Amino acid sequence: MVAPALPRGSAVRTVTSVASYVRAALERRHDDAGARQRRCRHRLRQELAIRGGVSIFIIAFQIVFRLDFDGVGRLVSLIALFSFLLNGLYYLTARGGHAYRTQAYTRMLVDVVLITVGLYLAGGLGAAQYLGIYLIVTIYAGITFSSSACLVATAAATASYAAIIALQQSGILAMPAHELSNPSMVAVFNLIIFNIAGLLIAVLARALRESRRRLRTTSQELERFVEAIPEVIYVLDRGGRLSLWNRRLEDATGLRARELRGTPLVDLLAEDDRGAMSAALVSGLGDQEFELESRLRGADGTLTAYQWTGAALIDEHGLVSGLTGVGRDVTERKRSEEVLRQREREMRQMQKIEAIGRLAGGVAHDFNNVLTVVLGRCQLLLARHKPEDPVYQDLEQIEITAQRAANLTRQLLAFGRNQTLTHQTLDLNGTVTGISDMLGRLIGENIELVVTLDPSLGLIMADPGQLEQVIVNFAVNARDAMPKGGRLTIETRNVELDAAFVAAHPAATRGPHVLLEARDTGIGMDEEMRQRVFEPFVTTKAPEQGFGLGLSTVFGIVKQHGGYITVESAPGRGTAFRVYLARTESSLEAPRDADGPRPVPRGETILLVEDADAVRRLVHEVLRRLGYRVLVARDGAEALALSQSHTDAIDLLLTDVIMPGMDGRDLAARLQATRPETQVLFMSGYAEPPLPENVLLQKPVTPDDLARKVAAVLRGARDRRRTTLAG
Repeated sequence: MVAPALPRGSAVRTVTSVASYVRAALERRHDDAGARQRRCRHRLRQELAIRGGVSIFIIAFQIVFRLDFDGVGRLVSLIALFSFLLNGLYYLTARGGHAYRTQAYTRMLVDVVLITVGLYLAGGLGAAQYLGIYLIVTIYAGITFSSSACLVATAAATASYAAIIALQQSGILAMPAHELSNPSMVAVFNLIIFNIAGLLIAVLARALRESRRRLRTTSQELERFVEAIPEVIYVLDRGGRLSLWNRRLEDATGLRARELRGTPLVDLLAEDDRGAMSAALVSGLGDQEFELESRLRGADGTLTAYQWTGAALIDEHGLVSGLTGVGRDVTERKRSEEVLRQREREMRQMQKIEAIGRLAGGVAHDFNNVLTVVLGRCQLLLARHKPEDPVYQDLEQIEITAQRAANLTRQLLAFGRNQTLTHQTLDLNGTVTGISDMLGRLIGENIELVVTLDPSLGLIMADPGQLEQVIVNFAVNARDAMPKGGRLTIETRNVELDAAFVAAHPAATRGPHVLLEARDTGIGMDEEMRQRVFEPFVTTKAPEQGFGLGLSTVFGIVKQHGGYITVESAPGRGTAFRVYLARTESSLEAPRDADGPRPVPRGETILLVEDADAVRRLVHEVLRRLGYRVLVARDGAEALALSQSHTDAIDLLLTDVIMPGMDGRDLAARLQATRPETQVLFMSGYAEPPLPENVLLQKPVTPDDLARKVAAVLRGARDRRRTTLAG
């Protein structure tokens, strides 16, 4: 858009004043190789015009006043005419360049000789009163050439006339009749006056030449200054056509000087920006400063963003003669602004996710306590009934529903990045291959599944279960976007994120990465939806089809893995999700056996601390049935009191993390200060900051999970003690 009109004032006058200097510098730049020759011929034309003008004036003066053509007047007229004709001959034969100075000195000396001959014919010594005619040559020499030329002309004239006087006084030359009573005194006096005048003219000529030199130096410095400016400087005529510019415009457009001269500035811009620039130029011709942004088209068709400013050029009559201004490349600035906007969008996204994550964490803590009781009691009841019992199927349905609720809670924790991950060295190709059959069943037969895996794919550190959830969410999203069928492509490959990529995506990190890409041929998304696609509860699905947490969960999982995710989509062109995960140099680990046989307890003592009554009773019952001795406390203070009163060993502290008064971490630290041999296992539905996987039992807790985790912690402690004793 065109900037608002500014009042005419000092800014406009300053711009106009500077523009005149810039224009002069630009004009010097645009001189071509024949400029010197043209200048020489121009000076010859000036000299011819001056000489011709003097000759015509003298002849016209004599005709008008009917003066006698005899004597001095006739000689002066003849000399002027002859000089005019001689200079015309020089003009026709001159080629300019260095020969011009030699020709000029020759003409000057010829003029001196002609005047001297004329003075001799007019009376020689008796025509001393006409010595002033020599001043024509000295003045012209000083103005046109230099003070040195003026002194040379003065010396040549003095020597020539002195030679005539000497020759006449010695009788070698005849003395024509004259009317002077004392011609020698007149001649000497006039020669002195003539030489003084010649010296003054030489001084003035030297000052004039020095002024010209300073002006030329200033002009050259200004020219270098203009060329050194990284911005485009331009001068337009009233029609908006380029008349002057600096080299930056040629570099930006790839056009040469002859191609730019006379070209309308708007023709160099992108078509969409020409209307705004035309309006700005019209306002500039109305003596208003303007400012706008538009894109300059390069020789290869690329568009570069420029910020244009301009103001009117005012001539000596106060009229607008054109426009001048500056074009500044703002590509880097706009790129920085886009990066800043991207960071702000990501920051807002993270703030939303963090806020809902905190809310989800609080809800998850209480909700997982409820689910622990529901799932635990349900499994205990299932263990008491046979599949053919009437209540067995009802109990199974309760368990399935509770598991769905637990999955929803895990999704809330995932996009809030509050879940506990099991990191291990992972081959992503193996993860994709392992769930390919399931993905095929998930998306249906009307959607083609294409899997393209890089055989040289690097390894990553990740939680395999969480990455499976990412891939499944991509598949579900693609299925819902292709109700009439299509193609889902899942691809892996090695990529290197360089500085350019990180500059465009500030949240990413440089270095070697593994890329997981999921592309579909579905309906796609508009830009507004694409910007919000990872926000929780944002979905285009019907309420019964989902909560809008799938992609939010993906975003949280990727961020918790230290990765980066992008989405590319447009209406009718499908969607592509790309996940970048850092490569690792670690080697593959042996698979972990999560479903081994249930360990047999050895009568260990467990201190159970849980503030939720229902959860505490359930866990107590399960541990007691497993064969452990259990000390039960409602909070940290009660647990420490039990520890002090209990004289035997306490093998394991099983405690909730979030409790009133003293939380689980503080309790563990204080207990281990007096009982360093006691192992610690935390139970939590939400832990912030997250706890290591080997000391955390994630709620909701089932009896089987509880049995395996407690046994694993105790077995690890026994193994470490045996290793210590053996050492």
